[in-house]
Amino acid sequence: MDYSTRGLTMRRERQMPARGGNGYGGELAGHGGGQKYSSSAGDASSGELPSVSLSRLTKSDFQAEEYLKETLKAVPEDGIRQFRKSLEDARKSASKNLQRNVYKNYESFVFISKEISSMERDMQMLRELLHSINQVGDDLMDEELQEMDADDGAPGMGTRVGRRRTMRMSMANQADLFKDQLTRIWRSIRDAQRLVPFAPGRHVVGDVRNIAELSPSTMQTRQKVDIVVLNDMLLIAVRTKRGPHAQPALVADRSFFLADVSVTDVSEPSRSAYLVRIVNRAETFLFGFRNTDAKNELLLLISHARSGFFGSEMPPSMPPPLPDGGLRAGSAPAQGRLGTGGGGSGNVDDDEDPDGLRARADDMIDALDVHIARREFEEATAVVQELNGMLGDKPVPSVRRAVDAHTSGLARLILADLLIPCSPRTQVAGNIQLLHRLGWDKEAKEAFLASRSTTIKNRTRQLKLEGNTRLYIRELAIVYFRLIRNTCEWYSSFFADPTLVSALIAWVRQEMAEYAVIFRRHVFHETQKFQIIASCLSHTLAEVDILGHAGLDLKFMLDQEFFPDLTHSIRSYEARCLALMSKAVAEDPLAVASKISTASNESAARIFGPQIPIIAAVSKLDEILTEFGNELRHIVRDSLYGQVVASVLAIIEGVLKQFLGVLRKGNSASYSQEFALLVSTQAVVSWIIPRSATHLDRIFGRTVSDIHNLEQRLEAFPATLQDVFCQKHAVAIAKSTFDFVTADFTEENSVSDAMKPSSQMEQLLLGLGKVARELDNWPLPKRNILSGLIDCIFVQMIDPRNWESSSGEKRHFSHYGVHCLVLDIHFLLRVCGSLVSKSTNNMANRVCEKALRLYFAAANANGGGQSKEMMNKSWYDARVLETMQKLGFAFPDFGRGFEHRSQQSFDSLSAGSVPSSKRNTMSSPID
Repeated sequence: MDYSTRGLTMRRERQMPARGGNGYGGELAGHGGGQKYSSSAGDASSGELPSVSLSRLTKSDFQAEEYLKETLKAVPEDGIRQFRKSLEDARKSASKNLQRNVYKNYESFVFISKEISSMERDMQMLRELLHSINQVGDDLMDEELQEMDADDGAPGMGTRVGRRRTMRMSMANQADLFKDQLTRIWRSIRDAQRLVPFAPGRHVVGDVRNIAELSPSTMQTRQKVDIVVLNDMLLIAVRTKRGPHAQPALVADRSFFLADVSVTDVSEPSRSAYLVRIVNRAETFLFGFRNTDAKNELLLLISHARSGFFGSEMPPSMPPPLPDGGLRAGSAPAQGRLGTGGGGSGNVDDDEDPDGLRARADDMIDALDVHIARREFEEATAVVQELNGMLGDKPVPSVRRAVDAHTSGLARLILADLLIPCSPRTQVAGNIQLLHRLGWDKEAKEAFLASRSTTIKNRTRQLKLEGNTRLYIRELAIVYFRLIRNTCEWYSSFFADPTLVSALIAWVRQEMAEYAVIFRRHVFHETQKFQIIASCLSHTLAEVDILGHAGLDLKFMLDQEFFPDLTHSIRSYEARCLALMSKAVAEDPLAVASKISTASNESAARIFGPQIPIIAAVSKLDEILTEFGNELRHIVRDSLYGQVVASVLAIIEGVLKQFLGVLRKGNSASYSQEFALLVSTQAVVSWIIPRSATHLDRIFGRTVSDIHNLEQRLEAFPATLQDVFCQKHAVAIAKSTFDFVTADFTEENSVSDAMKPSSQMEQLLLGLGKVARELDNWPLPKRNILSGLIDCIFVQMIDPRNWESSSGEKRHFSHYGVHCLVLDIHFLLRVCGSLVSKSTNNMANRVCEKALRLYFAAANANGGGQSKEMMNKSWYDARVLETMQKLGFAFPDFGRGFEHRSQQSFDSLSAGSVPSSKRNTMSSPID
């Protein structure tokens, strides 16, 4: 621009009269009180101050440092300040004149741009028509050559035809190549397919890697990115690393259309800063490069992509992703003047122009373009409304298409402003009002809610997590729910249509789900304490209550979101408790670790006496259940009742099952250890379960009937363990003393008054006495356990497998052997006395009866029905009494004050236990 014509050139001659009104000429005041100065450097020493000469400043070889050295040599400080002021005045005046000229010529610039755009479209259409004509000619030539080849049989003709076909097929191969390029981009960059979808003709021009994205305001590095240049788009991918030793991965961050961005080289070689600025609407991005080669490579790739835009088929324009699909379905790209936009076969203008409508609409659309370029959205919206009012229902399709296209472009810009997060309410309200006037209420709603979601995310990212989970969740809840409340208030004032309320509810539910995801990630993990979980839930509920003032009660949504996590936390705590108890039971020496007083528990006192001796595992169980209840106190609610009860039941039942396993496998344990385990089992059922039930009653504020019923359900479990003890030790005692399985009852000897019970039976009774004396030290049912041992001994004896050999042969008994067996059994029953149960009597009868039957059967088979006479009851009683008098001191638990109830066990043998056919040949072992 010629600045001299605008009065911008300063005079060179000394004392030249000032030019008025241009802001640059005139005298520059100095120290001399209105003295005039020249710009000659040589005159500076003579006391004259320098002036600004724009002719030197606009030279192509201008060097600022040399100019200042020449101009300001030996100039005093006041002169330098005056010179600086003159430079500032010159810059301001030049800026104003430049802006004035831009505004003056802007309409011409817009008109020329439209004409250029129209010419480009026309050239594209012409190119397509010429291509179609060439295609028709090639097809005709191919057919003619094929006919010539068929008629003349010339091989050369067919070869040339095949070559042309190969050239045409290369276009399809190129499309496959472009598609393969996009596929590789989608595979190497995550989410790239969403930002760079497939489009015909779209292909990769090149890429530049390891670029630093800088903050335009602070020049600090934000992140490392890669830029992929396509023929119509720019894709920016962020480099992320999940660990110090992991390979960096690329994640698609954003994408721009080349037609929508401006790229500027803003490098500063003096500071070794190689920078490129990319502006996309209201967004500005700054990228730093390692060296000038990398920067030039990006600029060259973008230049090649733009130059190739019109050299091949232009891919369809697609706007950046907007909420709910971006632009409306059927909206056309921005058009130029009437009749030149849209492209394609549907661009048919009207032949009629009623009332000069096209001319007036053309002028108004030009004004609309100016308003849109200046971002004067209010005026542009008014022009669109005026155009729509002027058109009405008049049949002018070309004008309608142009107006719709410009409306879409204007709405798209307003939506871009609306999508900017953290915008003030007045600006958001103005943009939504403009979109409402344009008829874009649905898009305005989606863009508003999307911007609020982005605002919440940005505010959330500003929160610092420094190890205090409670503080972080409290701040997170404040950010989320107060912004949700503000959004609800804004939404109700911006959108009065009741049909749009459902979108707000869906958005609130979506944001609640996002909050739940963050909450779940920081709060619900395996080792988190219930107290911290309860505190975080309390902060969340406190903020949710604030939403009630906006008419939204979201507590039920929180319950739905967090109920699975709470139940999972309880189950995780249960698993940790079971693991601790498994370790405690495995490491327990089965010795009394402590004694619990029963002074305040009458039911326990009746079972255990004044104190309950328990092992360390039971103490650990009581500690775990108490701590479990104290933790649950923080998060207790009725919806968690079932899971809490199930977890407590699982812990108690799991421990009892472990006790049962230890008793079955503990072959090396002593009587004292096993009795301690039996007492501890009874303590779990009769003391731990009621104690835990009472604790849970206080927590839930009502009776937890399931835990109270557990005591009744497991009441028989201690007896089960006692039965296991009896089965286990009855076999061991009998095998080591009176082993009926291996005993030999075939010895032939005379039956006399000198017979006595066998020493093996005496050892058996000594073993039972040892158990009885050990039971005196424990609060256990002594009579039941001893009776169980005796009962299990006879169960082993009556087993059919013990009455036959491995080959199936019946067991043999001699006359002397039968008397020995009956005498030993009679001795056992008389000594044990009242400890013998009715079932034990029955089994003793069966053992004696079976032995007698086998003896009589063998005697009849060998002696022709003759058998020896059996001794009567008095004989057995005399032999047993003699033995008991000799060994009475060795059986203090059995021989004193015993009852003779055991005699009844033999009465049945003389009354009918033997069939009548053999009763005259068989004597009772007692009678």
